[in-house]
Amino acid sequence: MRENVLAIRLDDDEWNRISDMAGSVSLPMSSYVRSFVLTQKPPKPKATGVTVEAVAALNRIGALLNQIARVGNSSKSIPAAEVMRVTAARERILEIATKLTGD
Repeated sequence: MRENVLAIRLDDDEWNRISDMAGSVSLPMSSYVRSFVLTQKPPKPKATGVTVEAVAALNRIGALLNQIARVGNSSKSIPAAEVMRVTAARERILEIATKLTGD
């Protein structure tokens, strides 16, 4: 069997903490670290916050805001239908954000 080596950098405090933990269970550091690492569940991947669906939704709301700005600038009033469209787009953005953050 081929042996592989994993090198990590630790400051003095980290080294001492791991050394103490290994000593408390009477294991060499390498055995302790190996045992610990191989029995842990990997962390859940962090959401990057960017998905195709999120980008598409943001593009749609941006387009709606531009349309509303044009209407507001030309007539100084915004129709209720436009306000409802923006509100619906905002709700969809909040749903996507909730899914991304897991809240």
